[in-house]
Amino acid sequence: MEEYKNQYNDILTIATKAINNGDSIIICGPEYSGKTYLRKQLQKILYDHNYNIYYGMSGLYETNRLHGRTYVNEKFWIEETNKQKLSDILNNYKYIETNITYPMLSNN
Repeated sequence: MEEYKNQYNDILTIATKAINNGDSIIICGPEYSGKTYLRKQLQKILYDHNYNIYYGMSGLYETNRLHGRTYVNEKFWIEETNKQKLSDILNNYKYIETNITYPMLSNN
């Protein structure tokens, strides 16, 4: 649990700094690694800084496609589980990777 908390605090700091710098953000990692929880914690600052929020690259693709590549004129926050899907995005962005998943309680 301590590793997860440390990872979360680190990505919270990185994400907050990136938002304050006006950087687009892609946060990528497995399910239960804190991506959605982090977004919820940062919801107000993302809104105040005019970020578009996409749940996976498919959400971004649906609205921003040009000649098989993806480019967005606005700042964005994307939550993705598969980093292979990031290969065709043209924008500069801050990449944040979450590797540690939240420790689940066992039924034993």
